[in-house]
Order: sequence, then structure tokens, then C-alpha cells
Amino acid sequence: MAFVLGFLATGLVAFGLSTGPPPGFTQAPGEGTCTECHDSFGEETNRGPGELILEHPARYEPGQIMTIVVRLEHAGQRRWGFQLTALVADTSKPAGELLVTDPLHTQLVEGPNGRLYIEHTREGTFAGKRDQAQWVVAWRAPDRDLGPITLYATGNAADGDGTRLGDWIYATESTIAPPSYPTATLRFPRGGETFRPGQPIIIHWEASSNATSFDVLFFPRAGALPLVIASALPAPTRSLVWIVPEISTESARLAILAFNDIGFALAESKPFRIVASPHQQPGDVNGDG
Repeated sequence: MAFVLGFLATGLVAFGLSTGPPPGFTQAPGEGTCTECHDSFGEETNRGPGELILEHPARYEPGQIMTIVVRLEHAGQRRWGFQLTALVADTSKPAGELLVTDPLHTQLVEGPNGRLYIEHTREGTFAGKRDQAQWVVAWRAPDRDLGPITLYATGNAADGDGTRLGDWIYATESTIAPPSYPTATLRFPRGGETFRPGQPIIIHWEASSNATSFDVLFFPRAGALPLVIASALPAPTRSLVWIVPEISTESARLAILAFNDIGFALAESKPFRIVASPHQQPGDVNGDG
């Protein structure tokens, strides 16, 4: 009997929980992560070259059903898993209702703490699929404004050998703003553009009607602290003329902060380039030498 139990336990670990992890491993408050078992690369998450990404609308309305895309990327890996839960940011209590839209690849499980989780099924590990996988789930918002909702998720980018070894664990969290918060969307620049030092451009954004002021920020490069372009712009403002600074960078970004008396929202561009033209001298803002 002891041999049988030991064999089953060993087999469960070797199998790597391809049928879905036990509840409570999303790195939400009071929870651990999958590195408690998949610990080849230490107990910290996000140590590998990959990324776990959550895509969803920026704000919820009471009772709204929204789509959440969970995407896990790691070049060379070939089996995949995830777990996600939704909690009220201020209290860490369960928020809304997670919904299965793809029962072949996702399933619901309930933890002893009353939290509900959505995670992969055996088919949802996409065995043999290289480099990335994604799952599509849904979430029904609470019937009233509960403040910001935080999604907590972990992902396992596995090597597909059927054991807990050689697997990279990623974790992320993302907040969905409540209806009382403002929203903002940066329309230009979006990212991918190339500008010249000294070039005037018009930064353009959209925002919800409950936004009362805006700040505009410039990040010169990845990891840099932001520089304030403008602050406390009045509620009707939706554009601003900006003179591109005299620097060279491959990873600049702009951001809009929208405020009201309840909270704020941040909208960022993707990276863009600032490159001097071949004939432009330092300090030459119009290319005439």
C-alpha cells in the first residue's frame, strides 16, 4: 500500500499537474506561486526571458461581461499552463464572476478561501506548441462599483518533458478601473513612429467625461523616470503641441494621466524613436544646418 501511494505521489509530481494546478497559486495576497513545485530556476517568478500578459478593457461597468486574454510567451518552451483570480483591490475579496468560454482549454476551480480561479485543462496545456500559448476567458463585473479590481495570474512555460523540472514560472497582476474612475486613451503617438529632435508634434488623447484634469509625461528611454511635459491641464483638453527634445533614443514613450476626485488612469504609448536626420547638426531644430 505504501508503495502504491508513493508511486502515485511521484507520478503526480512527474506529471507536472497538466490537468490544472490546485487553487491558490496566483501570487495574490496570501497566496504562493507555482515555484513551490516548479523550482528549477529558484522561488522567484519572472526570472526567464518570457512574459505573462493580460489583455482586457481598462474599465468595467456594473454587470458588464468582458473578455480577458491570457498570453504566455517564452521562446523554445512547448507546454503551457496558467491560473487567474479576480479580487477587490482594497479588500482582496473575490470580485465579480469568472466565466468559462472555452471548456476544452479552461476550467473553474474554487479554493478553500472562497476565491474562484480559472485555469488550464489538460488539453489547455497545448502540448508540443512552441514559443507561446494563449487562453480566452470572461469575467462578469460586480453589480455595483466596488472600486478597482485586480487580476492576479501565474503562468508555467514548461519544457514538455512531463516533469516539474525545466519549467519557467511567470506572474503578473493587472487592474481594471471602476466606473467612478476616469479613463484615457492615447491616440497619437501610438508607438512605432520615428521623430526628429526639434520636430513639433500634436499629442492627442481621448478621455471619459468624468476626467477633470490631465498630466502629460515623457519617458526618454526604457526604465527612465518620467519628465513632466504639462500638468493640471483642464478637463476639456484633448491635445497638446510638443516639441520633440534634442536627444536620440530607440525607446521613448509618452503617457497621459487622467484625474478626478475619485482616482486616476494612465494611458501610455508603445516605444517610439527619436533620431536626428543625417544632415542635422546637434542643436539644429529645422534641418537647415
